[in-house]
Amino acid sequence: MSKPDKKSRDAEKVARRRQSLTQAAITVIARKGLPGVTLADVARQAGCGYGLVSFHFETKDRLLLAALDALVEEYRAAWHARSDPHDDATAKLEALIDLDLGSDVTDDRHIAVWTAFWAETSRNADYRARFSELNRAYLARLEPLISALAQKEPPAADYRLVAGGLSAIFDGLWIESQIGDGHGEADWARARAICRTYLRAFFPKSFGTETSQRP
Repeated sequence: MSKPDKKSRDAEKVARRRQSLTQAAITVIARKGLPGVTLADVARQAGCGYGLVSFHFETKDRLLLAALDALVEEYRAAWHARSDPHDDATAKLEALIDLDLGSDVTDDRHIAVWTAFWAETSRNADYRARFSELNRAYLARLEPLISALAQKEPPAADYRLVAGGLSAIFDGLWIESQIGDGHGEADWARARAICRTYLRAFFPKSFGTETSQRP
């Protein structure tokens, strides 16, 4: 094996190990919250020794930041996978609603971790920067879709306000999902119906069909 090949294989091995450790950290955060996480907890969850976690991340802060970055990238990838295949704005928005409320990347476990990091943004500049950038990117994706609907059905409000309102509804529904014992499919179906009802108030032709009214 040539040196470049070995170097590439070693890099892939390190990347896989780091990924497994960040996923283990996400699982532990969902269970214990940020303050309760230790490197030893993550090592146990990953089925490896403490030294391996320490070798790859050195400190808890670095591990937590890597876990947040992994969460962001997983969510970004899901954005594209869910909405990009669709051609029209209504279908893309439908896909985003389904993604944001009860999908495999926005189930109770994932949202518990998002909420844990979210709660620390006022005290942690790195977390705050990640959330600010993600929010800007989210609105940059959402606003053109709302704008496209507004071209066909001019709403009674600026399309950017409509997009901001939908984003705020998503945030509120995420927080609501953490109250009590979590959400089952019926709860997520209700949450998705709330978003479609909101959009139907502005765009009844685009969101007034039986398909768009489905919970």
